[in-house]
Amino acid sequence: MLKFLNAFLIFIAATILNWTAIELFAPLDLNIGIMLIFSIIMAGILSEGGGYTFAFMSGLFLDFFSDTLFGGYALVFTLIMFIFYRIDDKIDFKDMGPQIVITTALNLLCVILYGLSGIVFTGGFLWQGLKSFIAGSVLTGLFMPFIYLFVTKYLVFKVFKDNNENKTLF
Repeated sequence: MLKFLNAFLIFIAATILNWTAIELFAPLDLNIGIMLIFSIIMAGILSEGGGYTFAFMSGLFLDFFSDTLFGGYALVFTLIMFIFYRIDDKIDFKDMGPQIVITTALNLLCVILYGLSGIVFTGGFLWQGLKSFIAGSVLTGLFMPFIYLFVTKYLVFKVFKDNNENKTLF
C-alpha cells in the first residue's frame, strides 16, 4: 500500500510539472514530454506491470486534455515502455549521458508513433510541428537528468529503495 501511495505522489508531482511546462513552453510552440520522463523513471523503479500501468495512466492523463485522439497517448506510452523494458537491462540508466540520449530518442519515437496512430484511427497523421518534434525532444532529454535526480532523491520513499532489486509492482 505504501508503494502505491508513493507512486501516486510521484504521479501528482508529474502532473504539476507537466502543467508548469505547458504554461512555460506553449507560447514557444514546444511540447515537453514531462509525463514521458516520469513514466521512464518509474519504469526503471517498478516492475514491468507497474511501469506499464504508470505509463498507461500518464498517457490517459494527457488524453483527457488532448483534443485530437482520445487514447492515443495511453497507447503510445505503453508501446514506449515496451521498448524501454527491452533495452533497460542493456544500459546503465543511472548515468546522465544515457538518460539524455534514450529519453530524447524515445520522445522522438513517441511523437512519430502518436502521429501514426492518427493515421490508423482518424485517417490523418497527427503532426505536432517540426519545431516541437526536434526542440521539444531535445529539451525533454535535457530535463531528464534533473527530474530523475529530483524523483530519486526527494520523492522515492524508503520502501521503493529497499525493494528496487525485486522491482515489485506496488
